[in-house]
Amino acid sequence: MSILVACMIQFVGIIIELTAHEWVQFSVGRIIAYLAVGLVENAVPSYSAEIAPSSLRGAFSGSLMCIVTLGNIWGAGMGRAMTSYTNNAAWLIPVGVQLIPAAILLIGLPFTVGKQTMLLKFAREIFYLESPRWLLEQENNELALRNLNRLRPSGQVEDRSTEAELDAMSCTQESDLAGADGTWLELFRGNYRRRVIIASLLFWFQQTTGGQFVISYAPTFFKDMGLGNKSFTYSLLTQVAGFVGALISCLVTDRVGRRPLLISGMFLATLFNFLIAGLGSKAEISTPETNMVIAALILLSASIKYSASTLAYLIAAEIGAIAVATAVDVIAAIVITISIPYLLGTPGANLKAGVGWVLGGNSGLALLFAILFVPELKGRSLDEVDELFKANLWAWQFKDYRTSTSMRQTAPHSEKTVENKVILYKA
Repeated sequence: MSILVACMIQFVGIIIELTAHEWVQFSVGRIIAYLAVGLVENAVPSYSAEIAPSSLRGAFSGSLMCIVTLGNIWGAGMGRAMTSYTNNAAWLIPVGVQLIPAAILLIGLPFTVGKQTMLLKFAREIFYLESPRWLLEQENNELALRNLNRLRPSGQVEDRSTEAELDAMSCTQESDLAGADGTWLELFRGNYRRRVIIASLLFWFQQTTGGQFVISYAPTFFKDMGLGNKSFTYSLLTQVAGFVGALISCLVTDRVGRRPLLISGMFLATLFNFLIAGLGSKAEISTPETNMVIAALILLSASIKYSASTLAYLIAAEIGAIAVATAVDVIAAIVITISIPYLLGTPGANLKAGVGWVLGGNSGLALLFAILFVPELKGRSLDEVDELFKANLWAWQFKDYRTSTSMRQTAPHSEKTVENKVILYKA
């Protein structure tokens, strides 16, 4: 339902923009359209984490950043294509094509988990498209099992492993929620407060270590480095490098883990930011040094995308508090978007490449944060996350801690023992 609402909001916002004759109406349209972004950023990683097996959750939830980065490439490409236009097409085309993703989502919605429906039946039968976990919360166990069976391999359905998995979800929800809805205040109490802080700082650092700078100001930076009309081309290359980084993260997160990717990515972000600042701030910079600065910015994009940007959505979906975290993400983006122009060009604060000192400092803090506070959740089921946080472990202890859920999951999957396995899950 959230995605359906997001599509409708996007259509309304973009139509308002396309029909605008004054900047006020255009701005109102942009604000409305961005509401859809907020819905998607919360619904997609949460839904992906709920339906994915624990061994593939990194690829499922992390894929959001691959698609987001493709959108960044698309945006950079539109900017490059429109540079020679001087009529209204220069803004009408980039705005109008934003209807395409909403249309793709709307068309694809009937193919999500659940009963196949016709478009005209959306309002009545959207309930049948939800994740098994959500359906359990609505006490619709029969439909939850049917949807889970569609998500898992046929072998697990035949040996009734899906029944045991559903029972484990149900038991966890019963013990944690006791039939009552959680409140916003609970996010800031007990071990939930720790989750909120981790998720929020992940999103803060993915913006303040250079991610938002690359998206918003790469063309300006490249122009300051003397690239002239090639600035948009190099900006496009930067986004392509970011997509490669996000794709690598999707492919290896479930094998390597979250912490190694985040720690290495933030180390490289610190290195590349300081390299940009150190070389780019020189009074006289040679051609090889200019090329090195440009390469460092491109590699910075890849480093952030394969680490903080992709893992922020994944880890927040795993530990919870994603709504609060994405709100922090927007705040961080606003802070960077507003402050960077002053740092780049305001007299007395004309840092230009020296902005890398600021971004590099944040990257160093992000590196310490990744080492000391970000937990490893590779291969963990969502049912184990609560138990892990309740154990009050250090971040590096999450990897080897054996939860009661993980020990129960070692029970064999054969037909002869499935009844015992269900009993163990319930226990």
